[in-house]
Amino acid sequence: MQHHFIQELQDVISNRSPDRRLASLRKVTDLFLAHGSRLGPAQIEMFDSLLLSFIGDCDADALTELSGKLAALSFAPVSVLRRLAADRDIAVAGPVLTLSPVLSGEDLMEVATSRGQGHLLAISGRSAIDATVTQALIDLGGRDVLRRVAGNEGATITRAGLLRLVAASKGDPLLAEKTGLRADLPVRLLHELLNNCAGAIHARLMARAPSSLRAEIKAHVDTIALASKRRAERPRDLRSAMALVERLIENRQLTEDKLAEFAEDRQSESVIATLAAMTGAPIPLIQPLMRIHRHDGLLTACRAADLSWETAKRVILSRVLSMPAAEIEQLRKAYDEISFSSARRALAIWQQQFARPRRAG
Repeated sequence: MQHHFIQELQDVISNRSPDRRLASLRKVTDLFLAHGSRLGPAQIEMFDSLLLSFIGDCDADALTELSGKLAALSFAPVSVLRRLAADRDIAVAGPVLTLSPVLSGEDLMEVATSRGQGHLLAISGRSAIDATVTQALIDLGGRDVLRRVAGNEGATITRAGLLRLVAASKGDPLLAEKTGLRADLPVRLLHELLNNCAGAIHARLMARAPSSLRAEIKAHVDTIALASKRRAERPRDLRSAMALVERLIENRQLTEDKLAEFAEDRQSESVIATLAAMTGAPIPLIQPLMRIHRHDGLLTACRAADLSWETAKRVILSRVLSMPAAEIEQLRKAYDEISFSSARRALAIWQQQFARPRRAG
């Protein structure tokens, strides 16, 4: 090392008064940034020890500043990087966890299993993540972590991890889209994902997928559409659904959540029987509302059952292959404008008309 560099370092070490600790830390850091790429292992280790001795009493702002300076360096001192990565403050740990090439898989696993979602989210943004660390992220991470992992092509994901992502994508359109576009997703799991998501996701996947994957997606979506059409065309036997609803009523288990579950699983007969029970309307009145193209009658029945919009939306979507987001928003606004009392009155009028005998001829 050059003489003036050694002299500067000696000056910093000899002047380590508490009131100059931050200034000394910055001085040592700047010296390391200026010369670190040319230092040998022993010299970097010396800086490692020296920086560690300074940061013990530093506040979060100082550590965040240090983290930002060292995070992306391939020659950064490893003990300092481990200390910063494990800091409970994500502002300190985040840059290092996302960018540092110095941290090993073991270092990342230690942080992943001992810190919270912010730290997991930072790790999931790394340009490359080995399978063990990725599996820990999937096992421990919440929605945001799963989404970032699914969209990270540099993350190596095992089959078990992909299974978890596919299962978690049910009800999460963004996760479904990111998972469905992964090049390492096996065809069987792609089919399962397509089975679990709505038509709007099918359209987005086909729009964004490469041509080879697009053909596979379209073929399976066509299969889903054909199966749905056949189900819609076959005669509906509501007896078993009515018996199920009667049992649920007896056990006080017929709830809005149960109706939402039926709708999510596209169990049309159970949806019809449940709506009839919740509104007090006869099944032959509710059944056509599930079949006709217009949605206003079904929206009225859902409001008469005093359902939340989220449940009503699931009921509407249970009978169609797909629906544009703009149309869903229009239906939401229409649903908000229907009052419970007006829906009950409309249903009562329909019941009277339904019960009125038709004139011959």
